[in-house]
Amino acid sequence: MKRLLPWIVGSLLPIAVQAQQYRSEVRELPTPPAAQTQTPEALLKTTTDPYQRALLLRDLAAKAAREGNSAQALEYLDQAMATKALSGIAMEQMQELQGQLLLGTGAYKKMQPQLEAQVRKGNASPEIKVALAAAYLEDKRYRDALPLLRDAVKAVPDADISWRRALMASLIGTGKHREALPLLEALVREDPRQADDWLRLAALHLKVGNKSRAAAVMELAQRLGYLQSADDRLRLVGLTADLGAPFESGSLLTAWMDSGQLPDNAANRRLLAQLWLAAREARLAIPALEAAIARNADPVLMRQLAQQYMDREDYGQAAAVLDSLVEREGARGDTLMQLATARYQQADIDGALSAFRQAAVLRDKTAPLAQEWVKYLETGRAREQALAAAAERALRDDDTLQLSGRLAGGGTVALGDAPASAGDGGAAMAPGARGGLTPVGAEQSANASGEIPAWTGGITPGSRPAGFVSGQALPDPYAGEQPRFTITADNLRKHEDRLTSAHRQLLRTQPGYRMPVYPSHRSVSYPTEIYEATAANRGRARLESPDALSGARLGFPFPDPRTGVEIMWNHRARYRGDSFDSRYGQAVVQPSGAITARNDQRFRVRFRYANIAEPADLAEENYLALGITALYEGGRSPDIVALFHETANSQKQPRNVWVLLAKLGRMLRIPPVGYDQPFPGSEGVEFIDMVDMYNGAFDRYVWKLVGKREMYIPYNAYRLNLPARDEDSLLTPRYPDPSHSRYELHRVWVIEATERGGKRHAFGKRVFYVDEDSWTVVMVENHDHDGNLWRFQEGHLVAEYDIQAAWSRPVVTYDFKDGRYFINRVFADHDHLQYNLPMTNSEYLPAVVKRNFSR
Repeated sequence: MKRLLPWIVGSLLPIAVQAQQYRSEVRELPTPPAAQTQTPEALLKTTTDPYQRALLLRDLAAKAAREGNSAQALEYLDQAMATKALSGIAMEQMQELQGQLLLGTGAYKKMQPQLEAQVRKGNASPEIKVALAAAYLEDKRYRDALPLLRDAVKAVPDADISWRRALMASLIGTGKHREALPLLEALVREDPRQADDWLRLAALHLKVGNKSRAAAVMELAQRLGYLQSADDRLRLVGLTADLGAPFESGSLLTAWMDSGQLPDNAANRRLLAQLWLAAREARLAIPALEAAIARNADPVLMRQLAQQYMDREDYGQAAAVLDSLVEREGARGDTLMQLATARYQQADIDGALSAFRQAAVLRDKTAPLAQEWVKYLETGRAREQALAAAAERALRDDDTLQLSGRLAGGGTVALGDAPASAGDGGAAMAPGARGGLTPVGAEQSANASGEIPAWTGGITPGSRPAGFVSGQALPDPYAGEQPRFTITADNLRKHEDRLTSAHRQLLRTQPGYRMPVYPSHRSVSYPTEIYEATAANRGRARLESPDALSGARLGFPFPDPRTGVEIMWNHRARYRGDSFDSRYGQAVVQPSGAITARNDQRFRVRFRYANIAEPADLAEENYLALGITALYEGGRSPDIVALFHETANSQKQPRNVWVLLAKLGRMLRIPPVGYDQPFPGSEGVEFIDMVDMYNGAFDRYVWKLVGKREMYIPYNAYRLNLPARDEDSLLTPRYPDPSHSRYELHRVWVIEATERGGKRHAFGKRVFYVDEDSWTVVMVENHDHDGNLWRFQEGHLVAEYDIQAAWSRPVVTYDFKDGRYFINRVFADHDHLQYNLPMTNSEYLPAVVKRNFSR
């Protein structure tokens, strides 16, 4: 920031003394008698006229500024502006002087509104941009500071080192580690006396996977005397973790504690436990937590230890820890629920019932769910199922037992479009009748084999992984995990019962295609408001026709679905934040590997139905969402912009669509689009109604609810969305590089859509697979009219734990007839989605969109 000072000093004097700043005044000071020699300070004490006082105060401010007394100058300016006696131009000049003085004092945060106004005018100097960036950095608004600092450093040759250090901090803060690395190396060469820069440099090399370079940096820092104290070593441990490498951070901490270079005390044991938790290393986290708790029985650590035992299905140990926790801190709903679940998994029904009853009478958010559990556990069948599950786990723990595929439970549970009568033997009974349901209607319990765990709440704000920063790419909560196994063409027969026909075809026909299968985590959670609204929708939401939703509000309309269309409405109306704005990559890849269409797509949406802050009343406002989608073909400005108004009752009002040709500045209203019309930029591989796996009207198909299956589906796809991921390396021939894909075993609803008589669509039949925990369509098989599998959609689901929602990214559409694939929602080299931005309905008016996006 040193470059600001000469600029400020040079600009103060002319502003203070130039006569033209007074030309806008319509009044003049009375001419004093010739003999009068009073100073301005003395005149100020005797002058009562507001206008005259304002001019005297302004002169005194200029004088104080010339003398370097910024504090006194600011005080005079505040008094002058408080009189409100000067004209608008004079007031603006005083505000400008005030701003320059404040910049000189380094009070950037206080000056933020004025700085933002100058930047918006488009002619702000580099110094002003750096000052505004400094204000943003105080609030860790790295994403906002980054473009300002880039512009300033680019505009000024040999920019001050403080500017470049701020730019480096913004790059690290936004996860652009590879871009930050050469800048930080240059800073270290220029000023090697900054110990923190050496530590950051070593941590950055660790983050990008260059361990040998990190070791070399550490050796140099050690020789220079920058890594001598325990505080320095702990700072490196913390920096490494902040950069998203908790395993490396934990390894460093362990080595230094073992060698005596860091003390083996309660604080470091606690830190080590948190690092192993962040790295998802349960085998290391459990002993570390036990050691930390032995020094200090912290309830937070005890709850984390219990969860680790639960995840490993060591329910006896989990119950013991939770019993101690209840004794220590008293009855808490979340603790009692976890204790009850641990006892239930041990087939201790009486103990579980006791804990659930205690939770049911508490006045917190767990009480309704606890009450449902009490009802369920009071049935005799609950005891039988718990005993059977415990017996199966005991068999599974026997290392001599070789499990066969038939225990996977991969068969279909038969469900019809309507409840079965008693004479049907209960074949069409909803899964909720088999046990407790989650707040959105999924089965809460684990599956029979235990490979699908019980739902325990998902990732919530209190359980986000280390390294999480709001507004930045989501750290992988399971980064330290290895695949349980990998499905290839060689072992396909062993796993085919849990695969879609499309995945089987990919494995059989595409050499090298593989599916790494990881431990299952039911990570999806939603805000409490969604849970409460979903419960309220039971019995209230209804479909007046397949395309006319009424009676629902905010939450999932049909947590107890009876038809395929109801499940599809849950997908369509699911919560994805009150609003979002995102820009991501997309491409069409030919069988040869040639990329024939590469664009950026932008989606900016204000949800009206699933909007927690302002949910729409469908009886008064027939909108699900208002949105803008724009296609960028290599430029900074979009080529095509589409505005859409998505309706809840298309019989009353169909979808409204306008298209803006940005180059021409022409906006056209077009008939409602959808169905099998090509999606722009996909070369016809994707149709309009394939966006978001499925969108638009349901009238061209008969939707049959086939049932529920346990299947390997793309899940927790955090690795595919890391900002440092190389987009080019992902786009390999025939299919995206599967190295960073992740598949897990989950329960999905299966819906079969067949072409309705009298209607026509390019696809004669479609099969949808819907994740039970998020109501998100994760896979779709699309068949031609001859029954041949034509196109396959695969959405890699991410639990968006920053807002408690779920979204599929990236999404891949395979064309089995010509070998191409279309991939979109690619966030490699793109910023994270911006959720819950302030938006109004008015910005989605055609005239406003035309003004904002025309070139």
